[in-house]
Amino acid sequence: MSLSLILLNDTLRLHDNPLLQLPAETKAALVVLDYQAFFGTQYGIARANLSRLQQQLAVITNLKQQLAAYNIGLITLVGDRVQLISELARNLNATTLYCAEPVAPDERKALSELSAVLSVTQLDCNSLLGEPLRPRLSRLPDSFTPFRKQLEPLLRVSPPNNTLLPAEGWLNASLCEPYNSAFEQLVMQYQPALLQRVASEQDALTRVAKFIWQGRHILTYKETRNQLLGQHYASFCSAPLALGTLSVRQLWQHIVQFEQDIAANDSTYWLKFELLWREFFRWQFRKYRDRWFSRQGIKQAMQGQPDFSPPRLSAMQRNNFKRWCTGQTGIDFIDANMQLLNKTGLMSNRGRQNVASYLIYDLGVDWRLGAAYFEQRLLDYDCASNWGNWAYIAGCGNSSARRFNIEKQAQMYDADGSFVRAILQSSAR
Repeated sequence: MSLSLILLNDTLRLHDNPLLQLPAETKAALVVLDYQAFFGTQYGIARANLSRLQQQLAVITNLKQQLAAYNIGLITLVGDRVQLISELARNLNATTLYCAEPVAPDERKALSELSAVLSVTQLDCNSLLGEPLRPRLSRLPDSFTPFRKQLEPLLRVSPPNNTLLPAEGWLNASLCEPYNSAFEQLVMQYQPALLQRVASEQDALTRVAKFIWQGRHILTYKETRNQLLGQHYASFCSAPLALGTLSVRQLWQHIVQFEQDIAANDSTYWLKFELLWREFFRWQFRKYRDRWFSRQGIKQAMQGQPDFSPPRLSAMQRNNFKRWCTGQTGIDFIDANMQLLNKTGLMSNRGRQNVASYLIYDLGVDWRLGAAYFEQRLLDYDCASNWGNWAYIAGCGNSSARRFNIEKQAQMYDADGSFVRAILQSSAR
């Protein structure tokens, strides 16, 4: 009997995970920590820092423990995904691979290469608009408002699959462990800092319950979303959504159920509105693929051949970029946001827009370097949302250029300077 490999890289959860609901057969659950994604570089910038690596190790370990409760083993590999999955398929006599349909171009390329040795089936596990609501890329608007208006006011999204996990047919832990040595070595090496920033499925669902149901903070979200610090000004679901430990369809269902059972207002709508932005960028990346990484983004794609040449900086620009990265520009509002990012791996949406604008327009640095630095630092790094939003600010994506008046923004969103003082004073200690 042939065996199927079930790649769980983008669905590190039990709930609403179609990959765990496949018909009973011989199956092996698998996660590959892609070496280049966590130890490689782009434009001379490391693609991930220690905190992002530790978070990834933690959520994979957590999933392994969750599956073990169902007597399901998890094979955890470290290296090149194409090479490792091909070798594993030969060792286990596997003929098929099931996985989540990716957004990032490098992941799509890897699956294309794997299709030469395996029958690959992709399931869209992380979009709001799965089958049969999937939009046609040829008709996909290149601006958000027309995209939103196509869906509203009678917006339907794909429902989550809450079927209980079938335990039969899976390789158990003892059969999977011989493949896990490289991953376990990484866990042992970096475990001391696998601390509290773990966006596991349990933590994500607890956060959803507190933000929406218990504290009802969702009712004031539109008023609080531009704050820069705090425990409840945002949902803080971006990291588990990016990691795949939280289902976006399940989150959407919670919001709709809250609106039906408790209350609906501009704030409850606004959280759905921002999830639509996330959805928009996912489909835009599927439409334009690697052209998002060209110098002029998709604007270049529309006009001719993309320019993938690396950013070129003068000595002054290199120094400016270094000062921006370290939060030493001399502009307190920018420095506080960057130091917060470096310390915590997170930054408010308002902060992200401002530091991006400052790097691009005030310091004259190629936007792709900022996007690459965010990729390294953000614990909620999501390929489409990160690169799409940077291109958006730079005028290379789905909008014209968006330059911010940093002094005015600081007056509007940190009028008393409390945010700047809190961050810069703590950094000075």
